Amino acid sequence: EDKPTNQQQTEAESSNIPQDILHIWPMAIKSRWDWYRNALSLSGLSSQDVEDQMRLRKVLGEPMTIACEPGDLVLLCAQRPHAAVGFSNGTRVSLQCFIQHQGADKRLLIDT
Repeated sequence: EDKPTNQQQTEAESSNIPQDILHIWPMAIKSRWDWYRNALSLSGLSSQDVEDQMRLRKVLGEPMTIACEPGDLVLLCAQRPHAAVGFSNGTRVSLQCFIQHQGADKRLLIDT
């Protein structure tokens, strides 16, 4: 009888363990004045520069981490600072869209 290798066993075990895949910073911009007051720091949100990103993470502090299992759906406001974290196996599917909510008795409508 063939026994699984250590690598196969580890992969099988890790596929059932939730993986930390998303960091979200608990920050809310409630008005344009909030944005203006923090414009220098927040300008790093749209920058791909490594130094800007490091400075932004220092200003924002520790993020909240979301752990997901295969099949989970995560919805978030993309204006909130967030970062996808690498994962060891599987496939991540990402869709950016607007979602319309027209009441508790209605289906959500996805605008792509």
